[in-house]
Amino acid sequence: MLCPRTNASLEPLLIGGITVYTSVQGGVFFDNSQIFKFSSPELKHGQVLLKYLSNYTEGEGDVSSRVNCPKCPSIVMMRRYFSPVKAVEIDECPGCAGIWLDSGELEKIHENHLTPKERKLLAHEMETNHGFITIKSPASRFTPTNKNKSAHEATVENLVRLALLGL
Repeated sequence: MLCPRTNASLEPLLIGGITVYTSVQGGVFFDNSQIFKFSSPELKHGQVLLKYLSNYTEGEGDVSSRVNCPKCPSIVMMRRYFSPVKAVEIDECPGCAGIWLDSGELEKIHENHLTPKERKLLAHEMETNHGFITIKSPASRFTPTNKNKSAHEATVENLVRLALLGL
């Protein structure tokens, strides 16, 4: 398989019995649903892979351009957000469901990982607002403060701040 950004050969890497393919620029290709064994910072597989990828410097190429799947070279990968907070955009193959992460994206996924409680609150917020999250403008010293916020409102604002920090 070839790197979708550089066309260099991808190197197989075995982590805990799972083979992923890495590029010399620090990108990584996961077969169908393998990414979920690496996406949480609490998972040992993810920690090991992130440590391995930290040896590479981030590539300076254009990561916003569409790429072809390393496994299905004739198929252009779709761009989509990995999580509801929309902090990391990934490439997914519509043919084999493989995932390509560019250099640094696994680290961003770990940084923006939500706890089960935060996921539940975010899902509830999206359900009650027809899939939208209410984003309020950032507070400044000139913005009047409302000290009577509910815990739910404060949590949603914190989730939005987390999402915005990851961009």
